[in-house]
This record gives sequence, C-alpha cells and structure tokens, in this order.
Amino acid sequence: MRPKLMALLLIGSVFPAALLAADPPWVARSRIGMVASDSPEASRIGADILAAGGNAFDAAVATSLALAVARPHSTGLGGGGFMLAYLAKEQRVVVLDFRETAPAGATADRFAKLQAQGGDGPSPSIYGGNAIGVPGQLAGLTEILKRFGSLPLKQLAQPALELAQTGFVADEHYLDACTAALADYEKWPQLKQRHARLYETLLGKGTPPKLGDRVKRPDLAEALRLIAKDGPDAFYQGPLGEAVARAAQAAGGTLTRGDLAAYRVREREPIRAVYRDSYEIVSMPPPSSGGVCIAETLNILDAVSLYTKRYFGPEQPHALVEAMKHAFADRARWLGDPDFADVPVKRLTDYNYAVQLARWIEAGKTLASSSYGGVAAPPDDGGTSHFCVADNNGNIVALTETINGPFGSLVVAEPYGIILNNQMDDFAANPGQPNLYGLIQGEANAVAPGKRPLSSMSPTLVFRVRDAKPVLVLGASGGPRIITSVVQVILNIVERRRPLDEAISAARFHHQWLPDEVYFDREPPRELADMLRENGHQISEQRKTSIVQAIQFLEDGTMVGASDPRKGGRPAAPPP
Repeated sequence: MRPKLMALLLIGSVFPAALLAADPPWVARSRIGMVASDSPEASRIGADILAAGGNAFDAAVATSLALAVARPHSTGLGGGGFMLAYLAKEQRVVVLDFRETAPAGATADRFAKLQAQGGDGPSPSIYGGNAIGVPGQLAGLTEILKRFGSLPLKQLAQPALELAQTGFVADEHYLDACTAALADYEKWPQLKQRHARLYETLLGKGTPPKLGDRVKRPDLAEALRLIAKDGPDAFYQGPLGEAVARAAQAAGGTLTRGDLAAYRVREREPIRAVYRDSYEIVSMPPPSSGGVCIAETLNILDAVSLYTKRYFGPEQPHALVEAMKHAFADRARWLGDPDFADVPVKRLTDYNYAVQLARWIEAGKTLASSSYGGVAAPPDDGGTSHFCVADNNGNIVALTETINGPFGSLVVAEPYGIILNNQMDDFAANPGQPNLYGLIQGEANAVAPGKRPLSSMSPTLVFRVRDAKPVLVLGASGGPRIITSVVQVILNIVERRRPLDEAISAARFHHQWLPDEVYFDREPPRELADMLRENGHQISEQRKTSIVQAIQFLEDGTMVGASDPRKGGRPAAPPP
C-alpha cells in the first residue's frame, strides 16, 4: 500500500462546528431521496417527482427542465451537458455525452478569418450566431428518460411549464448575471440592436427585476408545451428547431435544421482513479477535461508522499497548486473530442506518470511554464449549472449542463424564449490563445464540423474501495474552476473528514497553469498567501469563484445534500 497522506490543510475559513447544531438552510438530510441544485424551485420540483414515485432519472429530467426556466443565464434548452450516473441494480456507472457540436459550416478556416477581422465588438466566438453550437440538451434528457426513466415526459415537463407561467424568484445570483450582461450591452451598444430580444425581456430594457420579483417566461412555457406534446421531435425536427436555426442564421451563424436533425447523444467510458488505495474516483471522460485533470491532480498529490513528508504540513497547498498546474498544462496540450483527436487518456491518468511529475515538486520552488505536464508549452498566449439526484433504490445522477457564458450567445430563438449557447468559444478558434475563461487550448481542440468542444464540466462519483459503496456525488459550475473545486471538496471529505457543509463552504483556490497566478474565491488568510508566495507563486488580486452541489452518503444510510451557499441554491428531499 502506498504511504498515506496526512490531513490536507483546510484552505480558508469554514462555518465553525460549534455554530452548526442544526444544519444551515442549504443542507438537507433524508433516507429516501435527495436533489441538490443551484435553484430552490428546481430542487423542489425534482424532489416532488421522487415523491410521486419517479426514480432518480425521472427527477433529473424534471430538475433540468425547471433549471431551464429558473436559471436562464446558466443553462437551458439551447445548451448541452454531461450525465454520469450509478445504476444501483446493475452496480455500474453510465456516462452520457450530450455536449453541443460544431455546425457543419463551422470550419477552422472560417473561424480563423472571423477572428482576424477583429473590429470594435466582442469576439464572434462569444456573442452572435457564430458562437452557437448545435444544442444537445433535450436530446440528452430524452435519452436519459428513454433508457432509465419510468415516467412520461409530459408529466416531467409540466412542473417546469407551470414555473415558467408563474415565474421564478429573482435572487442575487440572477441579478448579478443581469448586471454583468448589461455592462457588455453598454460597452458595445451595437448589441442592443443585434440581440434586442434578450435585452428587452430578461434584462428589462436595462432595468432588470428587483430582488424577490417573479420573472415570468410565457414564451418558454410554449416551448415546454410543445416538448411535452411532441417530445424531442419538436426541437430537432419541428417548430422549435426551425426557430433555433432561423435565429442563429439571422445573427450571422451557419447552424441549420440539418445540423439539428443530425445531432446524436454519445455514451462514453468514465475516467477511473484510485486515491490512497481507499477511494475510487469516477468522473467524466473527454470531451470533458474534468475526469482526466481530477485523476491526474489526485494521483500527483498521492505520489508526492512517496518522496518526502515536507508536504504533509503547511506546505501541502504548494503541492496541490503544482499538481493543478501539471494537470492543466496537459489539458491544453492533449485534450479534445476523442472522436476527432487521439487523446492519451490512459497515459495521463496512469499513476506511474503522476510519479514522474511528482518528482518535480519541491518546496520553495516553481518551474518554468514550459516544464509543466512534461511537455512543451503551446505558443504564448459562466454560465453553467450542476445538480445531483439520489433515490431510495440507490440510483445516483450527477448532471452538469451549460450554455457556456452568462446568457450564452445573447441570441434568443423566438417566439419560444430559448437562449442559445456560445459554446464555440470552448474550441481553440486560435490554438495557443486564451478563451473566455483565460484557458489556453491546443490543436486537439481546434474547430471542426460535428466536433464537440473541450469542457471543464466534471460530474463525479466517489466510492469506497473496501465495499464499492458510494460515498459522494458532486459537480460544479464555474468554467475551469469546476475541476479544482471538485478536487478540493473531495479532499476536504476524504482527508480532513469534514462534514459536507464545511467541505463546500471552505474557501477555495484555483490555478490553471496559464496565466501563472493563484486565484482565491475570497480574501485568503495572510499566512497562507505568504506561504504560497514564499514557494514562488503569484497571488492574483481577482476573486474567482465556483459553485458546488453534492450529496454525501453516510454509512447509516443518511443522504446529506448540499447546495453551495455562494449561489443561493437549496437541496430538497421528498417528504418522509
């Protein structure tokens, strides 16, 4: 057995245990089922489906459709996602990829020319028709339901339809997204003409709703009514698809009804890694980078213990930052859609490879950027939602979905209120140049028709090795910070043995190799920041956060659900 790492230093402050005699409002407990999402309305809708006799997959579909209503800046029918799930009866994990794809007309040459044209507006891969990938969200949900569900789509869509009619409650996170979008409308006034529909409706013509106001979405209610009646054909063959293609083309894009008709969900094999001989980590494979980066980071941390005990004390965060940098360097160099690129998953997740990289980690020292990941560096240089569901039969669903940036491409498919993604920015439109999230992308992630862009979405399951029982299901939103947040919450649970609320509420840091800076989600403790600087790290003044949703499975059969307080979500359980 490999030597065990001692307890990981808990980064930042957590809610003191003495003050937690009762769970905070963003934590719930149950023995019969749980839904944890970043929307209280969506969680309750999912829990109601469990109470009505639905399984975890039924509840997941209903929760997702509700999120399309309540989190329009993060997710919806105009986006896509990944599902990682545990089928209890078969004792196996299944992975479905319904990530958006590049339209047939979206070639690398076209994007290079669009980027070269420049101009005084935003990048064409961020806003407008050329930013839109072929949505896979509804295809994914209906595939989930067809293979694993037990209730009809009409029943599962009805609660979301009713929510669209009555309105969701505007919270701080939604209003922050509105403010950020309006700042871009002011920065580039031409957006008000090009993308007037979003500006006039959800953004209130420059005056967004007030905190606590109900935001009704009658246009999206009509889309949900058609989906309840005709299923996915309404989107991929019918009037919704016609509206999507029309909106994309009117905004300068190439997406066609043929692209929609050709869309297919893919089943993938999950990434697996064993941490400290005690926990199996099962996560999302390419075209997600999440599983590979999580496995590589944890493998490196584990391997560090083979060489020195210096990292067991206050220098442990230095080792974690260095492990993150190696993983993100490999992400940039190697990862992309496995249907189009040769992605060396086996090598990157191999423990012996992590041992090689661990040898480079030394106290008081960082490396040149080109030395991370064991390869040469490439040329110099939102909006997502995750939820977890568990039912009383042991089935578990982790589903991360996105329209990429806040309010996606700003393009709305009228008259149905479907906000279309800007997922094309997740490709390497110009390999070696940073994207919306500052990530460097390699040739493996270059644009090609039908290709799926690289993602950071990381739905993840953790099992005990000794009895193969699930311990934790989790995922996050927040661009590349998804990966590092999932890693740190896992470590807080399995290393520090913290309760789930503390594991999630603790401050987190992030490093993505380039830019060469450590980002915190809040003001870091001075001693920690000083220690990282002494080890050669640059500390950014910017604060970048992420949002984690999780369910922990205790040995007494209790499910503990938690929705990250950073976004105002709430978990929900069916009534006992």
